[in-house]
Amino acid sequence: MAVSSQRNLSARPAVGRGGSSRSGHDPDQQLSRWGGVAGLAGVVFMFGAGLVVGILALPDASDPETLKDFANIETGRIAEHFLYLGALVLFALHIFVLHRLLAHTHRPAALFGTVVAAFGFVIMAASSLLHVATSPLAELYTAADTPAEDLPAIEYAWHGAQSVFDTMLATGALLVPIGIVLLGIAMWRAPGFGPGLAKLAIALGAVGIIGAVIAVIDPGSAFVAASVVAIAVFHLTIGWRTLKLGNRASIDLS
Repeated sequence: MAVSSQRNLSARPAVGRGGSSRSGHDPDQQLSRWGGVAGLAGVVFMFGAGLVVGILALPDASDPETLKDFANIETGRIAEHFLYLGALVLFALHIFVLHRLLAHTHRPAALFGTVVAAFGFVIMAASSLLHVATSPLAELYTAADTPAEDLPAIEYAWHGAQSVFDTMLATGALLVPIGIVLLGIAMWRAPGFGPGLAKLAIALGAVGIIGAVIAVIDPGSAFVAASVVAIAVFHLTIGWRTLKLGNRASIDLS
C-alpha cells in the first residue's frame, strides 16, 4: 500500500505557488504574451495610419479640402480610420492585461487606471470613423445638382460634425494618459516592471495630459497629437516588457 501511494504521488504534477501546475501552461504567462503582442501590434497599426497619411499626403481632417476633394482621398482616409480604430482596440486589450498583471501589487491604482483608460479608448474609438459622418456631406457638396446657395449650409454642417468628433478625440486623449499615470503607480513595485518603467509610464502620462489639456483650452491647436504619441510610446515600451514577461518560464504575481 505504501509503494502504491508513493507511485500515485509521483504521478501527480508538481504544484507551485498559487496552486498552479508547474508542468502545465501558466495562464498568466499566456495572457501576458498575448497582451504584449496586442500592445505592439497596436503601435504598428497606429504607425500604419500615420504612414498612410504621409504617403498619400492626406490633408488634416479639419482642412476644407477634405470636404471639397473627398472623392480623391476617400480610400486613403478610410484606410487611415480603420488602422486607427484597430490600434485603439489593441491598446485597450493590452490595458486589461496590465490590470491582471498589476492588480496584485496595487489593486486600487491598477483598477482605476484600467477603467479610466478604457473609457478614454472607447471615446476615441467612437470618433475614429469620421468619414461615416462627413462623406455624405462631401458627396452632397460636390454634386452637380446641389444649388449654390446650399453650399454654405453644408459647410456649416460639416464643421459641426467635425467639432463633435474633435471633442471626443480630445476627451479620450485626456482620459487615457490619466489612466496611464495610475498604471505607472501600480508598476512601481510590480514584479517584472519596477520603478524605472513606472517613472517612464508616469512621465508619458504627464506629457499626454499636458498635450490634451492644451488641446481642450485651444481647440485649434495640434497638441492633441502629443497625447496620441505618448499613448503609442507607452504601449511600445510596456508592451515589449509585457511580451518578455510572457516568455518567462513562469510569472509570480504575488
